[in-house]
Amino acid sequence: MPEGLGAAGPFALKHGRRIAYNLYMLNFPKTPLLASLLTAALLGAAAASDMENAAIFPGLPYPVEINLPARGEPGARLYETGFSAPTTWDYDTLLLQGEMPDPAVRIDVEVKSRVFFMPDASYRQTAFRRFPNGRFWAKYKLDLASRQPVNLVVVNLGLKAATKLILYGSELQKAAAMREDAEPRQDVPYVPAASLYLPPDAPFTVVRRAQWQAAPPREPYTQHAPRYFTLHHTQAHYPGTYEEAVAEIQFIQDFHQTGRGWNDIGYHFLIDPLGNIFEGRPLNVVGAHTKGHNTSNVGISMMGSFHPPASHLLTAAAVNSFAPVGTYLKDTYTVNKSSFYAHRDLQKTDCPGDDLYPKMETLRGLIFDPRPLPAITGDPLVAPAQAASLRSLIDSLK
Repeated sequence: MPEGLGAAGPFALKHGRRIAYNLYMLNFPKTPLLASLLTAALLGAAAASDMENAAIFPGLPYPVEINLPARGEPGARLYETGFSAPTTWDYDTLLLQGEMPDPAVRIDVEVKSRVFFMPDASYRQTAFRRFPNGRFWAKYKLDLASRQPVNLVVVNLGLKAATKLILYGSELQKAAAMREDAEPRQDVPYVPAASLYLPPDAPFTVVRRAQWQAAPPREPYTQHAPRYFTLHHTQAHYPGTYEEAVAEIQFIQDFHQTGRGWNDIGYHFLIDPLGNIFEGRPLNVVGAHTKGHNTSNVGISMMGSFHPPASHLLTAAAVNSFAPVGTYLKDTYTVNKSSFYAHRDLQKTDCPGDDLYPKMETLRGLIFDPRPLPAITGDPLVAPAQAASLRSLIDSLK
């Protein structure tokens, strides 16, 4: 079970004030052109993120890996990100997620004051969960909506040995905009109909929800008829074993349900580097993976981060598993070649990563135009020795 299910009280952080920036905000509070130019200048020094409404820290691309020394008294600051670039949208909630191998640290969040003579405000941490494998998420709530930069501060709680903290993402959101539209909660437990799920005779092996011990949905699902599908990556932990993949999917579901307040895990399928296909949301219900484009859209996510600097390897096993899933969607729901998208095709994001996105045409060809097999010399997408077996697999599905 995850740790830290309660809420922490407010904390005051008054360090790191940048008077020049605050003077700018004081003298030009309603000049969107100047604010946009300042934002663009700061973003130019930062790496982009796959996450919508991400907090961008100049010079710190995700995943942010923080080496923490075992020194200082409890309460001492061990690390600061520095203030993020100012946003162009209002937010009142910050979501963090990453890996925290040692729980003897805390992440505080301060928000830059709009005026130089006022202390920097702080987020109130409203929820924190840490799983046995170190995966964690945290939610912070601001009393009033803001567009101000944030600074993440790692505080010592009694660290005994040096450790590494990894931040896979930090998002600045409006709480009201994060939730899914859902039916009113029923008085009796909701039991989804069997017809909503992938049928048992599907032509590929899938790890069912019961097998990875999925939590039930929070509300009744909304049914849909699939017409297209979208490729994602989880932009997080790269599991090396089946057990790691199960733990990661359990974390993702908890982050989606409890952290974001969603009904269930957002994706319909997740594929790990070993080629295991995991059932997420039932296939015939609306997911939560591409904002504004979820109805009739099936979300398939490759586990790992296929974007610099992480640049995880897209394995042949994962591709061999993706191909029959896509072929099944094509044959069952008459999905055509132009109805297979990458997340970035439909929304402003880098997902599924700069390393995976160039493979889209190859993946599309495996599903919609399997002959001849695309040339892959020197490409780690599919090892040459496995090309023949992949062709045989595709032929067997026709």
